[in-house]
Amino acid sequence: MNRQFLITAMLFLLIITGYNQFVALPRARAAQKAAEEQLKTEQGNKRQTGVQAVSDVSSLLVKETASISKPEELFTLSLPQADVTFSSKGAGIKTYLFKDSIADVDLTPYKGTGYFATLPQIDFTEFARTRNTITFVGDILPGFSVYKEYRFNENGINNVTVAFENKTAQPLSVAAWDWNFGPGLATVKSEMNDNERESKAVYLVQEKGKKKPTLEVFQKGDEQPKLPWIWAGVENRYFLSVLIPQDWQPGDLRAKQETIGKQKRMWGLLGESDLKGPHFSITVPGVTVEAKSKAVYKSDFYFGPKDYKQFLKLPYHLDRSIAFGFFGALGKIARNVLETFYGWTGNYGVAIIMITILLQAILFKFTLMQLKSAAQMKKIQPEMKRLQEKYKGNQEALSRETLALYRKYQINPLSGCLPMLIQLPIFLALFNALRTSWSLHGAKFVFWITDLSSKDPYYILPILMGAVMYFQQKGNIPAGTDPAQAAMFKYMPLIFTLLFMNFPSGLVLYWLTNSLLTFGIQTFVNKKMIKAN
Repeated sequence: MNRQFLITAMLFLLIITGYNQFVALPRARAAQKAAEEQLKTEQGNKRQTGVQAVSDVSSLLVKETASISKPEELFTLSLPQADVTFSSKGAGIKTYLFKDSIADVDLTPYKGTGYFATLPQIDFTEFARTRNTITFVGDILPGFSVYKEYRFNENGINNVTVAFENKTAQPLSVAAWDWNFGPGLATVKSEMNDNERESKAVYLVQEKGKKKPTLEVFQKGDEQPKLPWIWAGVENRYFLSVLIPQDWQPGDLRAKQETIGKQKRMWGLLGESDLKGPHFSITVPGVTVEAKSKAVYKSDFYFGPKDYKQFLKLPYHLDRSIAFGFFGALGKIARNVLETFYGWTGNYGVAIIMITILLQAILFKFTLMQLKSAAQMKKIQPEMKRLQEKYKGNQEALSRETLALYRKYQINPLSGCLPMLIQLPIFLALFNALRTSWSLHGAKFVFWITDLSSKDPYYILPILMGAVMYFQQKGNIPAGTDPAQAAMFKYMPLIFTLLFMNFPSGLVLYWLTNSLLTFGIQTFVNKKMIKAN
């Protein structure tokens, strides 16, 4: 061993010793003192995040005084389903550019630390990456580091691991820290107008006695879930981002609505209003990491579209995030039948027409009862009008004569209401099934309809639907009807047309087909009634 090497080694040791004695140790002591004073000021606030070297493992964890903050760095991982950009501040997903079939969609365009961000006061750097993984490392204290690895899998159930590694000779404690979601989760262009209403912080719990878990919406101020939850995160109509803890027990859930931008009111006629989005967090309880050891937190996560067909193949009951409405069981049956018809035809528009025809065939008897009842009521309207004039002011006599009139023509007033009550749940179930179907996104029908999940760009379908409803209503208005009531019947098609203007074209196609079939049956019934007379 030569003399020059020994001199160099001694100088190196002197520098390291001097740095630890006169720089690192005083800084750590100052950080500890500042943190203790902060803790006293905040009267024992348990939500501080950071680390502190301790000799007594029962000591509270306090926040480390950060050194000079470094500029934010971004790291992008290109995947088949998305280009994912991570931030050095908390190693969260800063940008999730989903590769949609129509156009790429930035699901995280709003300012914040990013989805799945943890310990944002720590500067992370890239440690390693492969085709579908990226690992970050951040130094908390000398000899104490945190590693964070993302792994993206083909089936959509991804993995994220946070590991605290203590290389020192004494225990170190980590205070409670959070997983971040938000603020806000964006969606495809056709759904942005409804996205504020559809965006929610949610969690899934398994209730005793129930076969399937229940989806709960978490609002600001809500109590903590009384049952252990399976996953939690943020959703909108078409997308879902959730964390699924594997080997650790989560702490508190917190949610709040944040202003994430501006939106036009009534196409800008009423100016602008604040656009709100959910900001959700999951707390991880503090832990002490023993000397020369690790504390590892493994989780699965999902970030992507709410594809019902795909969810049925995956664990964790992700399909519970899809809202089928009050008549959910019927909605799922309708969805399955729709997929069957699509398998036969290869066109979701044709499949929607087929399922509408099938429903009309199933409900034909009830539709016929309803239309016959309406035709009979129209037939006796002149006599009804005479009775109303004759017994004006004598409600008892009017009721008695009206019942006699119904018996004369063998009319049961309930026969017009009962079919509607039977049909309503089925139609609502199909309505919700179509409204939440990711399969319709980017699905072509004919000519100008290139996306059944978005509105008709030329409003042809809703105008046709309104026209059919107009002629249908016109044929149902009895002679002598009160002018105000007649006006309501006439304007109803216009109201429905305006309402359906911005509805997904798949829904309008369903309603148009249903209106055409009903109008055809009504015309047939009216002709039969005329011949019978």
